[in-house]
Amino acid sequence: MKLSFPYVNYPSLIKPDICKKIIDLGISKIEKNKTEGLETKGKTLNEKQKSNINLERSRALENNTTSDKTTEELKKANKDLDKLIIRDSEISWLNEKWIYDIFLPLIKDANKKAGWGWTIDTAETFQFTVYHGDKNEGGFYGWHSDGSSDHINAYRSAIKISDSPIRYKPAKINEKNLFVTDTNGEPVPDMDAEDLPLSKDGKSLVPVFTEDKKKWGKVRKISMTVNLNNPQDYEGGNLKFDLGPHFKGERFKVFDDMRTQGSVIIFPSFMYHCVTPVTSGTRFSLVLWLLGKPWQ
Repeated sequence: MKLSFPYVNYPSLIKPDICKKIIDLGISKIEKNKTEGLETKGKTLNEKQKSNINLERSRALENNTTSDKTTEELKKANKDLDKLIIRDSEISWLNEKWIYDIFLPLIKDANKKAGWGWTIDTAETFQFTVYHGDKNEGGFYGWHSDGSSDHINAYRSAIKISDSPIRYKPAKINEKNLFVTDTNGEPVPDMDAEDLPLSKDGKSLVPVFTEDKKKWGKVRKISMTVNLNNPQDYEGGNLKFDLGPHFKGERFKVFDDMRTQGSVIIFPSFMYHCVTPVTSGTRFSLVLWLLGKPWQ
């Protein structure tokens, strides 16, 4: 899809005290999750993230990560793409109303200002992300898009039918392709269908399935990233876009101007982007995705 405006940015918009409040909240939730034995590593759709116990990582060669290299560059270097780690970060999830009150009007403004005018039905939970710095193996997120926009990649229904062991079934659909509901109007599981696939640790669904009924049949259309801390706090960690081979000007855009604290960038979720390795310090960011029905 060719766009006149592939992104909208708002440099230094969010005040430092608000940024600090979000950082403190995000860190406290990460620490709480750790004490409860919950995973805090950011995942990818195909589970190519680095984790404390990661079979792909243990089999990989030294520095066998994608960093900010493109697929073409990795292939030329004879890298085995199936063994590469494309993400190394920690996360927590934030759903406080006051955070939505700050950012939802901003996304609405960007949707209009860019001329997209896309129909948005709901927002996901905010993801607070931490990239830890290291000279040789700093936190990063390789090239990826936040989601495809067709019906094949829409969120699919999931209903939990058992806690021990964890089991999920898809929602039952009738001959009119509508969800079958119980007397309370709640969708019922299709007990004749196969169990839905779980993540490799067996503790959660793979990301394409969700229990959140508001997401069923929806795709990510608009993404938002907020740089929460002072650029002097870390080195590296640049947000980088691939604007496509037909873009007039530089194809790969590094957002140096968005390193200032409180800077916000809003862009289509299908756009490829990455976060380059953080070589020292720590980078904090806040991410949100807005959903709607696939384009028709």
